[in-house]
Amino acid sequence: MAEGSLLPPVLGEVQELFPCLAPFEVRLLLLSVWEYLREHSPLPQRFSFQPQRGLFRRDFAREGDPAKYLVALHSVLHRNVDRLGLLAGRFRS
Repeated sequence: MAEGSLLPPVLGEVQELFPCLAPFEVRLLLLSVWEYLREHSPLPQRFSFQPQRGLFRRDFAREGDPAKYLVALHSVLHRNVDRLGLLAGRFRS
């Protein structure tokens, strides 16, 4: 979803954590992703053509700060810091 510009890069990489998490933590992260998608639908007007890459990309800077959707992610990372601490730097907005 991040590759298709449907999710901001930070939310688009949460799937890397799934094998290390409990099922309820995976559910929390998926609910955050769903909430973002529900509030920021991927309308064609939100994409712009980037000639240097030859494809359409979405500018997430125009959609505001995604911090509201990262609360659950940061909570899960904090709870599992012993196993996921090295990955925490990748999930900053």
